[in-house]
Amino acid sequence: MNRIAHHIRIGGLYFLQALKMRMEYRLDFFVECLAALLQQATGLLVLEFLFRNFQSMKDWSRYEVFFIYGFSLIPMAFFDAFSMSLYGFSDRYIVHGELDRLLLRPLSSLFQLLMEGITFDFLADLTLGIGVLTYAWSHVGPELSISMMLKFAILVVGAWGVLAGVFLALTSLSFWSQDRISFLPPVYNLLNFARYPLSIYRPFVRILLTWIIPFGFVAFYPAAGLIQRETAFREFAYFVPLAGLTALGCGVLLWQGGLRRYAGAGS
Repeated sequence: MNRIAHHIRIGGLYFLQALKMRMEYRLDFFVECLAALLQQATGLLVLEFLFRNFQSMKDWSRYEVFFIYGFSLIPMAFFDAFSMSLYGFSDRYIVHGELDRLLLRPLSSLFQLLMEGITFDFLADLTLGIGVLTYAWSHVGPELSISMMLKFAILVVGAWGVLAGVFLALTSLSFWSQDRISFLPPVYNLLNFARYPLSIYRPFVRILLTWIIPFGFVAFYPAAGLIQRETAFREFAYFVPLAGLTALGCGVLLWQGGLRRYAGAGS
């Protein structure tokens, strides 16, 4: 317990330090948040395009698709808040040897890596996600209650676990490849497909986003489990927490395996 409390206290110090650094250039911070908000908002225009051009979207109402899209932004925002160090991990921490600095400290190296990746651009995604989800929830969402809010929180945590686990696993592959180019950006782009009903895609894509890179458990399946509509996909919502634990567990195991293989920047 003392070790956990120590990490929580250090995490708070990391957070305050990151906030101080961002507030030194407040205008730049707000411009970046606005740009991130506009970038995510363009996804709403994509939804309109899909409704006009894809017949398969007719099986879903606009409110339902907005619900899925809004839900997807919330676990993504919490993941993005601590993920920045993962993107340049291979180049910065392995090739240039900054991982050695983390390993010399009496703290979890993974914890330090996440804390050094704190960014506040996630506030834009979180704000838009809450806004879109609230709007859609009033039309197709279930009745609010304490049990429903608990279910919602569990689904968000499970979806976050899938994201964190998948990208931690991909980051850990850098211990074996030692390539400056990260695996993360192209895989991250697959998240765009998971923001829409998986039923509009061909079977190969549905299989890919369910069993290979399980981004379907980040947005579509948990959202389908909350929407007040009988659909075959609702049953998958029960597996979201399990998918999160499995993905996160695999990511941590790969990370630990990579650390055992790592022998320092000079080797």
